Amino acid sequence: MSGALVRRSESFSPSLAWAGILAALAFAVFGLGQAVREDRAADRVAAGDGRAGVFVAESRSCGRGGCSWYGTFTPGGAPNAGTPGIRLRGVDADAVARDERVAALDVGARDFVYAADGSPDRDEAVSALLFGLVFGALGLAGAAIMLRRTPWAELPERLRHFDAADTVRAWARDLLTPDRWGWSARGPSAVPVKIVRAPLRTLAWAIAYPFVLLVAIVSVGAGVGLLLDDTPADFEMRLINLWLVVVLLLPAALAAQIGRMLLLRPRLRVLGDEIVIRDSVLLWKAARLRREDVAAVRPTGDGPGGHLGVGGHAELTPFREPLNLDLLLRTGVRLPGRRRRWGNWLWLLHRGLDRRLADRPLVPRRGEQYRRISLRVRDPERVAGDLQRWLGVPETSPRRPGFEPADHFLRGRHAVHDGTGDQSLTIKGTSPQPVLAEISNDGAPRVRVLAGRSGLRQGAPLASVPRGASAARLVVDGETRLRVKAAGAWTVTLGGPETARAFDRTISGRGSDVVRYEGPPGIGILTGGGREVGEMLLRGSDLALRHSLGQVVPAERRGTEPAALASLCSFAVPSGAVLELRADGDWNIEILPLRQIPGTPDLLEGPGADHVHTFDDSVQGAHPAVLLYTGPSARLETSYLGKGAFAVHRLTEGLAPAGTGGDEPIDLQPWTLLQVSTDGPGRWRLRTTAVGSTARPAASGLQEGSPSR
Repeated sequence: MSGALVRRSESFSPSLAWAGILAALAFAVFGLGQAVREDRAADRVAAGDGRAGVFVAESRSCGRGGCSWYGTFTPGGAPNAGTPGIRLRGVDADAVARDERVAALDVGARDFVYAADGSPDRDEAVSALLFGLVFGALGLAGAAIMLRRTPWAELPERLRHFDAADTVRAWARDLLTPDRWGWSARGPSAVPVKIVRAPLRTLAWAIAYPFVLLVAIVSVGAGVGLLLDDTPADFEMRLINLWLVVVLLLPAALAAQIGRMLLLRPRLRVLGDEIVIRDSVLLWKAARLRREDVAAVRPTGDGPGGHLGVGGHAELTPFREPLNLDLLLRTGVRLPGRRRRWGNWLWLLHRGLDRRLADRPLVPRRGEQYRRISLRVRDPERVAGDLQRWLGVPETSPRRPGFEPADHFLRGRHAVHDGTGDQSLTIKGTSPQPVLAEISNDGAPRVRVLAGRSGLRQGAPLASVPRGASAARLVVDGETRLRVKAAGAWTVTLGGPETARAFDRTISGRGSDVVRYEGPPGIGILTGGGREVGEMLLRGSDLALRHSLGQVVPAERRGTEPAALASLCSFAVPSGAVLELRADGDWNIEILPLRQIPGTPDLLEGPGADHVHTFDDSVQGAHPAVLLYTGPSARLETSYLGKGAFAVHRLTEGLAPAGTGGDEPIDLQPWTLLQVSTDGPGRWRLRTTAVGSTARPAASGLQEGSPSR
């Protein structure tokens, strides 16, 4: 299945699972030990075995289990004062008054005594036993599951190759490497770059840090005191003290992570033929990017974004803040990310509070390859330009794509037809071509236009314009006869492609309309459209039909089935194209620019890249979509279940359709863009079959089976 269509989820850390299992087993041991202690105390009370003394009732406490008295117990013949805070058991609380002296029996427990004539109470022993059994069952079940998932077959081989000396030497090398401490990341940078963080969030952490540091110092002192305490204690108390020490160390880890963020600034330097990034919060040593590995540098935000055919996306920031600079890489690069469970758990929790960013990439992970690295820098436009010049990319002033209408027999002139009531119009010319017809309602309750035929009263409906509505536009063939039906005045104006409304990014309208696009090639997104969007047609600059994009369903009216691509609907628009939309309500079209970075067939850039969906085996959906095939050379097989037409078109670099499309098999090469079009409700599926063992282009530099997004 497509790697880009399956949401990439974070794998659950085995260390966290084992920590939970050990915690459950520790609670089980504590509960079972408490049950044994309670049972032994009850047995000693039943046998009358214990140290006699006097209990003085001081305070009464009531809960769900009833009321109990707390006070001071003084053993018989003891020269010193008694022990306070002792609970009295084995007697009804209502039978004891404040300051009353009760003969009691010490059975060896630290926190309670029994009345001398009291009866043994085994309810506490039963409750502790159940507590221990429940947590013991959970711990053993979790351990069984984890042991079953452990690759024991690989363990002997790993143990045979394990060398303690080599491990220590590797650890020492990592500890003393200059990149770890940032020594090699110093020196003058060929390109001045300053990495910044969100000022308000940084200030908030700086204000809170003194309090966190104070709590950390106090907690560490308390933990050391518990470890050095030599007071005799049983197993349960030692277990409790050990867990308290672990909990008390958490503020210290919190203070360490916040301190790294506040005291060690992130830096980016261009040294020789490398970009060196130092971020002591997210990276345990400096990251190095070679010049030949960097494909492009782009500012983000309102500017173009980037999309990787294969590889991951790393965001070098601990905060939930917008990033403004992207480094796009030709091949996957492994970043020296800190261990997520130890080095940056605070920032993972901090980012996880915002569910709106659940799909965004998180901090870099060890062992994963990344093709896009996002940063937050000061003056991103200037930095991007300087880094592009450092890469050796020649500066070229971007040419604004314009609409260049082809030679048309109505170019520069109009043919106006007006009338009242029903009438037929015939469109003819010296060189019959499709023409743009604009229908205006001049006072009739409703004007309807149909594709009439000679000798027929009715035809296919083309447009309907109620009174007071804006004019409707549509494209009709040069030899088509229009039939106008109205109970009032109307006007039909015929013209060439230059009469269509122009736009370069977004355009809005109501009802059927024809618009011409003057921006760069991009991905179109439709919102609105009324109760029904009939069809979206892609036409050339001469109004000739290139192909039908089908029934483009607006974003707010897409269902949840099928699972893949259910809420995704996009269409490719080349520069200079004419779009004909047939709708009955308000709509908005936005074109998000998209282009391919030269020299990297799998690397796309521009905000439209977020609406291109990669696949390497099979993919399915229910709406028109733009796809990027990332697998090896293969043959594409299509299937469609539903009503209306279905077609798959191969797209050129300019996002124009190549070929006529259809449901016949298509030979695919790696990094091929496809446009899927549907003309009605239904489900489509694309599946590839191998035709050879052709490897991917060397430009990708990636292995098969890598995640596609």
